[in-house]
Amino acid sequence: MAEPASKKARVDSSVDPERLAKQCKNVLQEVMSKDIAEPFNVKVDWKGLGLNDYPKVIKHPMDLGTVRDKLRSGKYATTADFAADVRLVWKNAKTYNQEGSEIYDAAHELETDFEDRFSAVPRGPLRASDAVAKAKDIVKAIRKLPNADAFNEPVDWEGLKLDDYLDVIKEPMDLGTILRNLEAGFYTNVEGVFQHIDLVWRNAMIYNMEGSPVHEAAKKLKALSEKKFSELLKESGEGSILDAAKPKDVTFEMKQELVANANELSPKELYGMVYIVTQNCPNSMDSTHEEEVEIDVDNLDYDTFVLVDRYVKDCIAKKKAKKSS
Repeated sequence: MAEPASKKARVDSSVDPERLAKQCKNVLQEVMSKDIAEPFNVKVDWKGLGLNDYPKVIKHPMDLGTVRDKLRSGKYATTADFAADVRLVWKNAKTYNQEGSEIYDAAHELETDFEDRFSAVPRGPLRASDAVAKAKDIVKAIRKLPNADAFNEPVDWEGLKLDDYLDVIKEPMDLGTILRNLEAGFYTNVEGVFQHIDLVWRNAMIYNMEGSPVHEAAKKLKALSEKKFSELLKESGEGSILDAAKPKDVTFEMKQELVANANELSPKELYGMVYIVTQNCPNSMDSTHEEEVEIDVDNLDYDTFVLVDRYVKDCIAKKKAKKSS
């Protein structure tokens, strides 16, 4: 069935595929929730109903439940593809059932309702670009590498008894989650995929000490993924790795909290804090005064800031634990 001229919506390729998919999902749910839609929500059980000629008459069976599943799994490239399958449901029903029958009339009523609702949905893509599909292939390849095992699923911080993990890592991420996001059509560009990939390595390198197996594996995989995505970002016209991997900002409130907590540390604990900064961000050290060494919090890079903040909070937590015991 061709789309009625009076019901055509504007074609807009700039519309977010994720938002378009959500709009299509809402339209479909509204139609499926109607009482008269029940026979159209599942596949026609032509064997159970004794409709032996059904496969001969209807060459391309379709039902709303199948449309819903295809929409969820990102099988439709465009809103037009989605609408074509919905319209096929009505066409099949009206082809097989006689005009005036209960099924025929229900199909006609639902068809009208669908067209009214769908007319408000902009026409556009429901899937991300070919570049995002290539990003998915890169993620799959990285997941298969021997040193990627530790990053393929969310960190089981409870099982591993890493009680401070969520205090240190504010936005956990793993390759399995990224792949599932890709399969669900979550990303609309390559940059979004790369930012999450880079977050996996950054988290691992922040939480695990330099030289540890996890830290070193993350370091190597970070270099590999940067090389792969650098080429893809240029190919897709989205810029460079430097643009996509901009470090997170340390807020003024975060700096204030760190300074306040550091004031509670003992001289020995402060020495440990100085050591971390010296090893990771020496340009933040101010040793102009021989008797004391100062740390310029404003000059700490993001990764070093998180390491120092974690160390300071651990020191305070241990003090509190001793007092309560």
